[in-house]
Amino acid sequence: MRALKVGASLSEHGITYTRLANGDGRWAVNVMVNRQRHHQVIGLESEGYTRTQAEDVIATLKASKRTASHGVQGSRQPASLTVATAADDYLKYLKNHDGKDITSKTMRFTEHLKPHLGTKYVARLTDDDWLAYVGKRKEEGASAGTINRERSALLHMLNTMRRRRQLAAVPLLARQREPAGKLVYLSPAESQRLLRAAERDQSLLAHPFVMITLYTGLRHSAALNLRARDVDAGRRILWIGKDKAGRREQAMPQILAEYLGELTADMAPEDLLFASARAKSGRAYQMNSIFARCVARAGITKHVTPHTMRHTAATNAAQAGIDAATIQAMGGWKTRAMAERYTHAASMRDAMDTLQHRLTSRRVTPKLQRRSRQTA
Repeated sequence: MRALKVGASLSEHGITYTRLANGDGRWAVNVMVNRQRHHQVIGLESEGYTRTQAEDVIATLKASKRTASHGVQGSRQPASLTVATAADDYLKYLKNHDGKDITSKTMRFTEHLKPHLGTKYVARLTDDDWLAYVGKRKEEGASAGTINRERSALLHMLNTMRRRRQLAAVPLLARQREPAGKLVYLSPAESQRLLRAAERDQSLLAHPFVMITLYTGLRHSAALNLRARDVDAGRRILWIGKDKAGRREQAMPQILAEYLGELTADMAPEDLLFASARAKSGRAYQMNSIFARCVARAGITKHVTPHTMRHTAATNAAQAGIDAATIQAMGGWKTRAMAERYTHAASMRDAMDTLQHRLTSRRVTPKLQRRSRQTA
């Protein structure tokens, strides 16, 4: 796959992987099921899609065919199981089996999926039901990216039920096309201004949050879940227990290790770094408003969110010459392609600097082309 040239593809068992012009990889399926041709783009490698998702789509198509042709049910639950009831059972299952990203999944089901789809029967959920949901969410002002994240939560629930033999087949649920956005990150000067603004902010959580996310690139929720016991200042390691990428060790630079060592010196091991007395969970639910206030006070006019700090850490690491494999491990990305976009941007910047130096470091005198006179 890595050796594929632009436009080239690899196909096997109805699954096709294509190398795109921007270096990304695209997964698609093209299979014949029940005398009907099914061709569908699954997603991009940079978005986290792998061969597994393509295999799941084919398995779903074949399961649907068996159900329609032979009445195979394979469900341990009654046909009257609704999305709302299934969601409660699914979230409980995740908590008992060390599931990932439970907080955000709970929010998406509670605030959006259950209110709109809660009365639908899981076994009878169709693509038309999903399209109706998409229409309602767009009317509420939800973006394509937000709807796609809700779709991922719903699909994960349905596929989990299928693996537990509670459901025979899973509908495809069309993914919304997201607009291509440019990579936004802070320059070193902007980063320092933001740090100073956070240090002067009235919230005691502002400066630790900016320090941690700037120097590690941690995700918003992973940073907020940190406890004093997770900080190993001597080894310069953060122990990440709850993150999209799962449990892992997060290395940190010396400046952050010394900062967190002082911050946690008088804290009990179970104390949260971002504790909040008002929050039911005991920790701050989000830092968006505090972070936005610091950004404004730093005089940064570009659109910056807490996730921008993740891009900033990766971009600055790439510009410092760190390879994609190390950046992938540092940020906890699932695929190399998601980290390579930062090294690609850094390589192009170096290439442009080299080109400029070569063109401006020597005197170039263009040779005039004179048109010869033709005499009659």
